[in-house]
Amino acid sequence: MNELILIRHGQAEHLINDISGGWTDTKLTELGKKQARFAGSRLKEFLDSKGLKIYSSDLSRALETAEIISSIMYIEFSSSKDLRELNTGKAINLTQTEADRIRQPMTEPLLDWIPYPEGESWRMMHTRIKKFMESLDIDESETVLLVTHGGPLIVLVHIWLELPEEFFSKVSYQFDPCSITRLGINKHGEKTIYNLNDTAHLTKLMQ
Repeated sequence: MNELILIRHGQAEHLINDISGGWTDTKLTELGKKQARFAGSRLKEFLDSKGLKIYSSDLSRALETAEIISSIMYIEFSSSKDLRELNTGKAINLTQTEADRIRQPMTEPLLDWIPYPEGESWRMMHTRIKKFMESLDIDESETVLLVTHGGPLIVLVHIWLELPEEFFSKVSYQFDPCSITRLGINKHGEKTIYNLNDTAHLTKLMQ
C-alpha cells in the first residue's frame, strides 16, 4: 500500500460513563455519530474511493464509525476481530471502578504485562494486529483505511515505521475520537507520518 489512514472510533458510551473499555462492547454517543460524519466528510475531500479499502474492528463503536464513514465514501468495508482494542479479560463489561480493583500489578518487561486476568499483553495485541496487516492482499498503489481503537492505533504506527520492539513500551501517541492519522511513503521512499491525531475537522463540534 502507498498510504495508511488511521481513524479512532467516535466518542463511545464508556468514555463518558464509568465503564471499562477494551473488549467491553459499547456504542457511539450522539456526539460520536456526529464526529464520524465530520470525519467521513473530511476523508471524502482528499481520498479517492477508487483504490481504497476500509477495514474496521468488529466492536460496535468502531463498526458504527466505519458504517457512517463508508456510507459517505460510497464504499463497503470489512470488519475483523483482529483490530479490536486490548483484550481486557475479566474486566470486560465491568465499570472502570470495578476493573481497577482487579487490575494486576505491572511486571517487566511491560510488553508482556497482562493488565487484567484472562486478558492479553501488548505483545499479544501487537502480534495479532501485525498478522492482520500481513494477511491483507493490497496492491502497492492502494490506500488502506482502518477504523479501530487507541491501543491498536499506537501499534499500527509502530508497525508502519518499523520501529524496534524496545520502542513499544517507551513511545506512545495520543488519539482522540474520530481523529485522522495519515501515514505514507515520501518521495525518497521513506515511511512517513504526514498527520498524527488530526482533529481540525471536528473544530465546529468543539465550539
